[in-house]
Amino acid sequence: MNAEKIQAMLFREIREKIPRNISLADSVAELLYISQDSAYRRIRGEKPISLDELQKLSSHYDLSVDRLLNLQNKAFTFQGHLMDETNYDIENWLKNLSNITSYIKAKPNHHVYYLAKDVPFVYLLQFPALASFKEFFRKRSFLSSSQTRGIKFSIGEIHPMFTHTAAEIVKMYNTIPSTEIWSSECFNGVIKQIQFYQYTGQIASKDDYNSLFDTLELMVNHLENQAESGKKYSFGEKPGPQASAFNLYNNELFIGEDTIVADLGDTKITFLNHSFINYMTTSDETFCGFTFKMLQNMISRSTPVSWAGEKDRKIFFNALKKKIALARNSG
Repeated sequence: MNAEKIQAMLFREIREKIPRNISLADSVAELLYISQDSAYRRIRGEKPISLDELQKLSSHYDLSVDRLLNLQNKAFTFQGHLMDETNYDIENWLKNLSNITSYIKAKPNHHVYYLAKDVPFVYLLQFPALASFKEFFRKRSFLSSSQTRGIKFSIGEIHPMFTHTAAEIVKMYNTIPSTEIWSSECFNGVIKQIQFYQYTGQIASKDDYNSLFDTLELMVNHLENQAESGKKYSFGEKPGPQASAFNLYNNELFIGEDTIVADLGDTKITFLNHSFINYMTTSDETFCGFTFKMLQNMISRSTPVSWAGEKDRKIFFNALKKKIALARNSG
């Protein structure tokens, strides 16, 4: 690929990165400290960009120079914001999740493919008690013992972000068609966490413990109804005529890490979960293509739970309900 084509590809990808209401030339001119006319000449390919400009543009817009230059070094470029005990902030995490969801939603051709190791967090967000409990778990995991000593989980202390902001994220996600691969193991994490904090006296009361399991049962019932309809909608509502597709599959043989591929038509983005709450993302064409193909192969070897799979749907959700009931009674 010659330099002119690489430069044209660079600006096409930058165009995809910025909102439609923002001028590409204005954005480039502001970043490079050049005039709008100079920016246009670079965008049209009339003036070659310098290495310094390439570095600034690729860094600012999170673009892979290796991929643009078609370098065959078998390396993949990922982006991400790492949270640990020094900068853990659930408000920023939820805002970032909202921005990602909005970006996917804004694309005309969008579909999310989700391989779930744990219950996808967007479903927990529909139930503030569960979302707040997961926040409690993450704090206990991330923060030092001196910062969390003596703190107990209580249903009455739900973070306000798990009502307003969470509802906005859920509403957006429900407008994006998704194909999701789950197993009964997805619920093991939250069940074991509830049990552990009950055993160790870190849940404020028996009522709080029972309320968590009550809410968990409500979520499973909602997910079963959603799978039966094959449509996505918020808890307490009914699927409208414009509701997006919910294609749920069960695969008990392959349980990997949480892996998400957002298929945007002309491009794909892969999200990989690590260290509880952090995600790495890449738009690398080779990596995303490989991951997408892997998910498609897995879907072909999975049992459909939504739409017509009534028998398999009943088996899947009844097993989950039994698992939750046994766990509740053990506490």
